[in-house]
Amino acid sequence: MSKKVYYQYQKELNLPVYISMDPQSFESGFGDFLVAMKFVKLNEKEEVEALAILKKNNASRCLNISEASPSVSRQIQSTMESDRYGQESVIPKPGYQVYRYKNVGFMVYSFGVKAWEFGCYSDFGSSKEADKKLAARTVIHRYLSWALVHHGILGLWGVTVDDGMVLQRTIESRGEAVFIDVVGNRILSLDGIKKLGPKFKVLRLDPTLHGRNIRMTNEELLSFMSAHCSYLDYTGLSVPVRQMIQTLARMTEGLVHPEESFRPRTDLSL
Repeated sequence: MSKKVYYQYQKELNLPVYISMDPQSFESGFGDFLVAMKFVKLNEKEEVEALAILKKNNASRCLNISEASPSVSRQIQSTMESDRYGQESVIPKPGYQVYRYKNVGFMVYSFGVKAWEFGCYSDFGSSKEADKKLAARTVIHRYLSWALVHHGILGLWGVTVDDGMVLQRTIESRGEAVFIDVVGNRILSLDGIKKLGPKFKVLRLDPTLHGRNIRMTNEELLSFMSAHCSYLDYTGLSVPVRQMIQTLARMTEGLVHPEESFRPRTDLSL
C-alpha cells in the first residue's frame, strides 16, 4: 500500500511548514530534490507530531503534492490569456487562489486553509532538464514564500554571498530564493542557515561597472527588493510583505556591484 511521507522545511528551526507526497507516484530522485531544497524527511513519530501541529497551529502549512489527474493535467497544459506574461500565473477564485506553472503543475491554496494541493507530473523535481529543474525550484520557493510570510520571513530571488546576497531574476538564480528572517536575524537558503550579520549587503550586478561599487539610496534598494520578491499575488505584494521589505531596506546596505567580479556557486546537484 502506498503511504504519504512528510518533509519539514528547515526542521532545526521548528518551522511548521511541510510537504507531503506519496513516493510511489514519483520518480526516485524526488526525495533527494526535497532534501536539497532544505526539507528533512520525518520519521513516524515526527509525522504524528507534525499532524498534531497542523491541527492546532493556524500558521502551519502543508503542501500535498500528488500526481496530476487527467483533468488537472489538461489545466496544466492549457493555453491561457495569462501565458503572455510568463510561465507562472495566479488566478483568484471565491475563497481560494490557483497558481499554475505552465506544463509543470497546478496549485490550489488559500491563506485561510492549512493544507494546500499541488498536482504535477511524476518527474517533478527529478528531471535533469534545465528548464524543468528551474521550474521545480521555482514552484517550491513560491510555496515557501507564501507559507513563511506568517512567520515574518521574506523571500527574495537570488543567491547568498559572504556578508550578503545577490538579487537576480528567477532565471538568473536558476529558481533559487533566499529567505530573510527579519525578526530573528537569520538567512535561510540552499546553503543552510546563517546569521544576518551587521554588515549584510544586498547586491545588484551591473555589467557596465568596473572596479568599484556604487551605493544605492534607500528608495532604490526598496524598489530593487520589491521587484525581486518571490511572493506572487494577483493583487501585488501584501501589506506584511511590503512592511518586511521596508524593514530590511532600513537594516541593510544596497550596492551596485561589477558583474565581472561575481563568481556564482557551482553545484551540479542543484
